Amino acid sequence: MWGKVTFTKRPRETLDEIFDREREIGQIRELLERREWIALLGSRMSGKTSLAKAVSRSLNARIVYADLTRVKGLRDVYSRIYTSLPQDVTSRLRETLEFLQAGPVSVEFRKPTSSLENLLRSLCDRRTVLILDEVQDVKTGVNHLIPIFHRLMNSCPNVSLIFTGSSIGLMRTLLEQEGDQPLAGRNPVRIALNPWDRRTAEEYLDRGLSECGISYTNEEVEEVLDNLGTLVGWLNFYGVNRCVKSHQEALRESLEEAIGVSLSELRNVADTEWKRKALRDLAVGTTWNELLRVSRVSTETLSKFLNKLDRLYLLTKEGNTYLLQDPVYRRAVRAGLQ
Repeated sequence: MWGKVTFTKRPRETLDEIFDREREIGQIRELLERREWIALLGSRMSGKTSLAKAVSRSLNARIVYADLTRVKGLRDVYSRIYTSLPQDVTSRLRETLEFLQAGPVSVEFRKPTSSLENLLRSLCDRRTVLILDEVQDVKTGVNHLIPIFHRLMNSCPNVSLIFTGSSIGLMRTLLEQEGDQPLAGRNPVRIALNPWDRRTAEEYLDRGLSECGISYTNEEVEEVLDNLGTLVGWLNFYGVNRCVKSHQEALRESLEEAIGVSLSELRNVADTEWKRKALRDLAVGTTWNELLRVSRVSTETLSKFLNKLDRLYLLTKEGNTYLLQDPVYRRAVRAGLQ
């Protein structure tokens, strides 16, 4: 399988740091070489950021990475993209754009839409890959962004965009353009990162633990997978801890950290008591009829909620049973979703 395994909390930057994902690497590289735009989909902690960065850096291109996690509207989008630009671009922008820089990470400007479009066009001078990470968190100003992307796609072939995230919010709007909407027929190409199968996850842990030179048992690896599942992010948490601590300490601390991340995500979707009740049932597995009985909402409302969980890559269905697919999220619900 592709890549060595070195446990680290930072995103991977080069292809030799990416384990597995040969098919996705080939797809992304080919699409970027063809100047296509890409929607890299998957749950948090599935390795989207690392994959986007590593494949982009394997090309002869300028890379601009903007983290849009918990972004607040167009002004914040502008600010985050602006502060991610290389210095030669920002120096040029100071002479042409209408803005006041209020601090190292705060930018105020008078015309949000036109300023953002000018900002993106500043990248057209050379081959560039712009990575907009976790774009589903963009919730306001979406209708202004789509026409900007449309005009950029038509007039700036030097720039390719990789959007990463789950298929809600801005990402959903990008993927579902149709009819006379601006990006209809030119939607980003979807690539989904699914959790590993258990065998691949075992090999990832085996290679990483061997790399850091510690002794471990097959039983320890099995216990990690039983508790953390097969998402690379959770397994990497464990690996970073395990390289310097005992198995039990590493597993306990990794679970605590992973549950904290999961709870933050779950609280964004469980903003009412009936949703929290539904999630508690989904943590152990439940049927549609039972969810309808517990939630006491309409079939349409419940269906929209389940669809949102599915688009966040949190939900699975086995027969008639709905279940939160990741064991960490199931633990998070039981541990602290109030």
